[in-house]
Amino acid sequence: MAAADINAAVIARSAIYTQLARATALLVGGRPAAEVPDRARATAILARHGQTLTQLYVGLQSAAVVDRDYPPSPAAMVTGPARSLRRAVDAIGVIGDILASHVPPGQTPRTPEGLAIQAGGGVQSGLADIARLTSAAIMIDIALPGWLDQRRGHLIEIYRPAAEAARWTASSRLSAVARELIALGRGHPRLHGLDVARPPLNPAPAVSNAGDAVAAVSAARTWMWQNPSELTSVHLQLGTQLGLAVHILSSTGDPEMIGGWRQAAIAAADLRATPPVGPACDTAAELTEVLRWLRSLSTGDRGEPGGRHLPQIARLNAELPFMAATLHKGLSAALQRRDLFVKDEGVLQRPAGSLVFRAAERWRPAVRGDDVVQDLARALVQRQDADNDHAQVSLSARAFPNPPRPRPSTPEPSWLPADPSSGRDVHRSR
Repeated sequence: MAAADINAAVIARSAIYTQLARATALLVGGRPAAEVPDRARATAILARHGQTLTQLYVGLQSAAVVDRDYPPSPAAMVTGPARSLRRAVDAIGVIGDILASHVPPGQTPRTPEGLAIQAGGGVQSGLADIARLTSAAIMIDIALPGWLDQRRGHLIEIYRPAAEAARWTASSRLSAVARELIALGRGHPRLHGLDVARPPLNPAPAVSNAGDAVAAVSAARTWMWQNPSELTSVHLQLGTQLGLAVHILSSTGDPEMIGGWRQAAIAAADLRATPPVGPACDTAAELTEVLRWLRSLSTGDRGEPGGRHLPQIARLNAELPFMAATLHKGLSAALQRRDLFVKDEGVLQRPAGSLVFRAAERWRPAVRGDDVVQDLARALVQRQDADNDHAQVSLSARAFPNPPRPRPSTPEPSWLPADPSSGRDVHRSR
């Protein structure tokens, strides 16, 4: 066995625990323990009862510690089990990256899904998923010392710290803590039901059903929310046209709602900006493709707009409250950087050699006091206010579509830290 494989295996083994600890902290909104204790103190903490979250985090952090640094191995030289462990590290790292995109450390949530996580949606089941991965990692640690004994030969002292770290993890109560968290997660909304939006794609994928449309709108809406400084008039126009089209095709679209989106679309149409570039252009392409699909929905079987497509339209309707908030945020950002333009009062000019005066079209940077800007802002705020109750009720329901029924007599427990830096757990029931 080459030294490159052994080094890669022991490094990846520690990285797995580090990434699991990172995902735990992101999920619960902060580090459940202020510092990583030594193994003696970690063993004492794991022996306690009633502090499951802190025990998981401390156990993961302590398991990652190896009292020796090993040189990294080039990817091309790594084979067998070591390569599989590296892939596991990458996969768990992606889990953390997805969580961080919704609940960035030290910042307010960037997406509605992040707000749902902050409110506790999917947290308990997410911890259970981390616990399952922890149990799998512990199984590796049970076998790792023997694997090292067969391969390290005369290098026994070099890899002794890695073997000792694996033995500590395998013999600690971390596996029991993981089993407790798995049991606590039963019956709670699953975190993998989270509506994780992909980045906008170029070229925009074809939209042929409601699932495609929701994915495209979610991707565009999430990107626009995270990058309000890159929104242009094109996004405002497409977003308001989308809201109008959905409400026209929806059986629940009352005249007031339709009128509000129509007012927003008319106002947005009178704005101009520099053309979008890069991901901003991809986002506009996604919204354009969704609009094309919506407009392709012909009259239904009963002569009603949308007809048999009404259940599909209802899925898109759930995105509109967040779309209105996102467009309003982008409008404010565009005004601040003076990247929106409105048509100025017509100026009469006489071309050289002509006796006829013609109205010349002139554009100037838009300001908040412009009528068209006020009309658009007012319409978007009204859409937020009109849908506010719906948005609050549907936020977790949309992100986690199958929440359990409440049990007043025996509420399901949820362990969340009262103070991320204190390491104390507080029992909280939903």
